[in-house]
Amino acid sequence: MLQNGIKITNEPPKGLKANLSRTFQDISQEAYDVCKKQVEYRRLLFSLAFFHAVILERRKFGPIGWNIAYQWMNSDFTTSQSQLLINLDEQPDVPFKALNYIVSVVNYGGRVTDDKDVRTMAALLSRYFRPEALEPGFKFSESGIYSQPDCTKVDQVQEYISSLPLDDDPEVFGLHTNADITF
Repeated sequence: MLQNGIKITNEPPKGLKANLSRTFQDISQEAYDVCKKQVEYRRLLFSLAFFHAVILERRKFGPIGWNIAYQWMNSDFTTSQSQLLINLDEQPDVPFKALNYIVSVVNYGGRVTDDKDVRTMAALLSRYFRPEALEPGFKFSESGIYSQPDCTKVDQVQEYISSLPLDDDPEVFGLHTNADITF
């Protein structure tokens, strides 16, 4: 019976484009419009999704990406998304320092055991969770290929994601171009 059975697995998506696409497939328009500070929430939500995709994809570079292979999950993202919403709704200003700590040290960092990886994660998130990320056209990478979309609908965000390249340059992960050679 086992030999004749079919095995079904749920593989994580490969690449930033696929990761971002998968994340925004799970976000409804109602969830996208739920915050009192809609512009800030939408932009920081995209920043959070981008961060999530980056840390997952850095694993492909082995010890250059992370000293230890970690198994982050969608629950880390959804918990961070909920805390982002709560903090934006309850605070008069955007609490960047608190959000950076909660997301990088508590939510995602709870799985991280290497001190260098903790610092790397905090540094990566601080690139995406900062006041400049609230500006339209904010660049997530030096090349400018990945930027903050100015979208009010989830469908528009998905269209933007579909325009992203299939192959990711290591610079978007904060790595040198030669990291591709090692990969």
